[in-house]
Amino acid sequence: MEKDLSIKSKISVQPLIDYLESFESAEIMAQQLKSNERYGLGSALGDKASHLFSKWYIHTFQLNYRKDDGWSEWSYETPFDSNAGRVLFRTGFLLSVADLRDYIDWGVIQKNKGKSGKNYIRVTNIRGKKSTKLKTDDLMKNYNEVVIHHMKIRERISNSFEIQKLPNAFLLKSEYGIGDFDDGLMFIGTNYCFNNEKPNCVKCPIRNSCYAFQKDRSLIEDFTT
Repeated sequence: MEKDLSIKSKISVQPLIDYLESFESAEIMAQQLKSNERYGLGSALGDKASHLFSKWYIHTFQLNYRKDDGWSEWSYETPFDSNAGRVLFRTGFLLSVADLRDYIDWGVIQKNKGKSGKNYIRVTNIRGKKSTKLKTDDLMKNYNEVVIHHMKIRERISNSFEIQKLPNAFLLKSEYGIGDFDDGLMFIGTNYCFNNEKPNCVKCPIRNSCYAFQKDRSLIEDFTT
């Protein structure tokens, strides 16, 4: 970057930050970390890692100088990993936005491909998948505000939502951002919602709103990440 600047007879005391914040939003930055023709890391960087960087940059370490909507707490996707997928599946969130058959067809649920022949949840395959199952006027209004004004990845109103961007719509204008949401998923996933048949449900702080604990233990016993 410094070399490119010198060729253009430009000087910057923080070339990396200037480059990162040259994009319209943190979501676009995350995408460009992978795909930028000049500086992108390509297949060396996964989607989860690029969005985790956005979380660290804005939420964890609060390094961003820009404070406009494109760099808000709702301006990037949740960096879905196995902890996030497991918690969201067992609590019923994922099944509230799409049917089990949808997840099987998308390759998110891979039957008998997990440990001990259990059904495997491949969380990364959720990316880009759309649904209208939870569609309401208020939710779609929030969703479109997120993708148009915060992520800045669309110019026109959408009539369906991408599942991985839905948490942004739920949290928009609340006191919580995507960083808080992801921290919560990691905390529950690593301390209570273990990747086995005997998670620590009785001590889990969200057990009263967990669909698997309250109604359907098969979501715990028959699925793994």
